[in-house]
Amino acid sequence: MQLLRSYQLLVTWQALRKKAYLPLMMAVQTLFSLGIVLGYPLLFPTLDRTTIYLIATGAPAISMITVGLVALPQTVGEQKTEGSLAYMRSLPVPRLSYLVADLTVWLGIVIPGVVLGVLVGAWRFGLDLQVSPLVVPAMLMVALTATCVGYALASTLPYMLTVIITQAIVVFVFMFSPLTFLPSKLPAWLETIHSILPIQAMGEVTRGTIAPNEFGLPPGAFLVLAVWCVLGFGVTYAAMTRRG
Repeated sequence: MQLLRSYQLLVTWQALRKKAYLPLMMAVQTLFSLGIVLGYPLLFPTLDRTTIYLIATGAPAISMITVGLVALPQTVGEQKTEGSLAYMRSLPVPRLSYLVADLTVWLGIVIPGVVLGVLVGAWRFGLDLQVSPLVVPAMLMVALTATCVGYALASTLPYMLTVIITQAIVVFVFMFSPLTFLPSKLPAWLETIHSILPIQAMGEVTRGTIAPNEFGLPPGAFLVLAVWCVLGFGVTYAAMTRRG
């Protein structure tokens, strides 16, 4: 009961701490997802059916990844610099409650943009999406994995190094990750790297549940995400409970 009570209070506290820019962050992430759906077709006026579905299903994946692996690490890194995390460690609440509460708030930031991005993508391209019943747990799994890995980066790296790495992640996600295109278009060595990293799995899980009539859902993708999620959460929790 104490853990649950602490969690509820910390969710409220974290939301209040972010209230000044929480609506703006949600709006930006929504526009980010919409920009991919509405902007990409301007670069490629002629799109085949597969590419259309890849763009429509890739937008929510990219939105979740950029929040978890870019926005979150930069914010948490700034909190480390200003001493907010050190203050949290001095509070008489379980560290697990704080971590889960913060992850909950970040999930709340990204989910509205994901939902609206899918709806606008279906409207923009006139798609008849046969959404899988697994879509909700799949989206939560993708968002949770991204935020856990992002939290691990911010918890273990110096702030400036976190900023540099997250900027590199932006380029890597947009230009060299199979989210709006299929992995077969990558060089063999990069395709091998993506089979280990969680980004490709995030794309596979997203499109495989949003448009299961067009894309398969590799069972191994969930396993990859589970491994990275547990790893990210474990590294973060260890960093937060470390003494000194």
